[in-house]
Amino acid sequence: MLLHLSIENYTLIEKLSIHFNEGFSVITGETGAGKSILLGALSLLSGPRADTSALKDKAKKSIIEATFDIENYNLVDFFNENDIDYDSQCIIRREITPQEKSRAFINDTPVSLSVMRKLGEQLMDIHTQNANLLLQNKDFQLIIIDQYANIQTQINDYQTQYKQYMVLQKDYQTLFEKNINQDKDYWSFLYKELEEANLQLGEQQKLEEELEVLSNSEEIKQELFTVYQQLQEGETNILSALYDAKNRIQHIGKYKVEIKNIAERLESQLLELKDITQEIDGEQEKINYNPQRIDSINERLNTLYNLQQKHKANNEEQLIEIQEKIAKSLQQITDSEIEKNEMEKALAEMKNQLLKQATWISERRKAVIAKIEIDLKKILQQMNMPNAQIKIQLDSSNSLNQRGIDKASFLFSANLGLKMQLVEKVASGGELSRLLLAIKSLISQKNILPTIIFDEIDSGVSGEVSARMANVMKAIASYSQVIAITHSPQIAAKSKHHYLVYKETLQQKTISDIKNLSPDERIQEIAKMISNEEVTETSMDAAKQLLEN
Repeated sequence: MLLHLSIENYTLIEKLSIHFNEGFSVITGETGAGKSILLGALSLLSGPRADTSALKDKAKKSIIEATFDIENYNLVDFFNENDIDYDSQCIIRREITPQEKSRAFINDTPVSLSVMRKLGEQLMDIHTQNANLLLQNKDFQLIIIDQYANIQTQINDYQTQYKQYMVLQKDYQTLFEKNINQDKDYWSFLYKELEEANLQLGEQQKLEEELEVLSNSEEIKQELFTVYQQLQEGETNILSALYDAKNRIQHIGKYKVEIKNIAERLESQLLELKDITQEIDGEQEKINYNPQRIDSINERLNTLYNLQQKHKANNEEQLIEIQEKIAKSLQQITDSEIEKNEMEKALAEMKNQLLKQATWISERRKAVIAKIEIDLKKILQQMNMPNAQIKIQLDSSNSLNQRGIDKASFLFSANLGLKMQLVEKVASGGELSRLLLAIKSLISQKNILPTIIFDEIDSGVSGEVSARMANVMKAIASYSQVIAITHSPQIAAKSKHHYLVYKETLQQKTISDIKNLSPDERIQEIAKMISNEEVTETSMDAAKQLLEN
């Protein structure tokens, strides 16, 4: 339970320190005195975001610190899991700096806001003025049933696995949002086309050169033949003339060494020229016009050219590189198919497991619904709603969601003869307040929290009904600490302890503070609540009467 609260530099609060007691306590005060500020500061210990607009003095940090008695609430494992020193008295501190930094501490150990939130949710249940809207929330309606059925541990296990399932499903959609089979068919077609082309490095250049020769074979053959005739055939061929010249030079070479050298050089050139003549004759014999070969080469080159155009390549070397890349893509698709099959199998297994868990959860919910309806009617009757009727509908499907396979609807009627309808459509503000208090009373018995705080839950109800609601809060206070912020004198009189939030002006500054009222101060405060701030003899007598009752 909450033992002590201190607040520094928060909105209208300069410095505040107050001890709280067990049982049923109320906090009262004029409108604008700072009750909501006090509650806002306390709620920061449950981990919501904070900003520097809450700082009273913008140059200083704000500190909210609370001490809780946690000895009987089985929280040792939480402290061990988060590497925090455990003590039966737990101190939670939140600091907000002018530099817009927020820091959280548990027993002087720095923690994240998420860790603070987890602990805060186990120590306090804060019912704000907007909490009645929760009854319109389908998830909240399921939470009510789950808490009554005491299956929150199983729900948490289910939600952990459901989150894992949704992450895997998202990964699956991201990886396989395209049709793998279509991709595989496309890449397989391209690869097969290149593979059948049997690409060879340098082939295109050789074919183009061969085609050039074949396309001009007649001209080449004719020219080679003419040159051969000029060199060797006929009476006046070049070789015969050169042989005659060589013989003449050789004959006179015996007279002079230089002439002999010329003869030797000429003979060497004749040998080279004779060799050239033979090669020309050989080349001329090789070349033949072959239209079938030309057609074959053109067909092959067209294949290569078309593939290059299709794949935006410049030569067969680039085509071979593209073929290798396609082969890798095909391998990746094959690997993806394996991964896809494995993920599909894992998803199916996870879904089956989740369905089993959700079915078990659904059965536990259905088992307690009748008892919830009966217990809620009893508590509502205690709060001056003798004819209230409530029915809980639970619709199940095979579609998984964050809380299983169920959707809950609360049907409600406050009076006899009226058809029950969805609670959010028929219940008035006062009826919603009483219904929510009845629910809080019901589930708090099943899931005992150290501290429950009600912020003007009596809003919109009469004095008599407020007194009856106070009795329900007193009943809750028998096993949990209850703190109620209220404007109702009937509720204030039913409490065991009474705190007053007030404003005062000091040194031209308005500040809020709080104090624990003495018995006489309490009579005075309740009298003010009865008579709208004007204390009269009648209101004093009425206050004493309320307290005695």
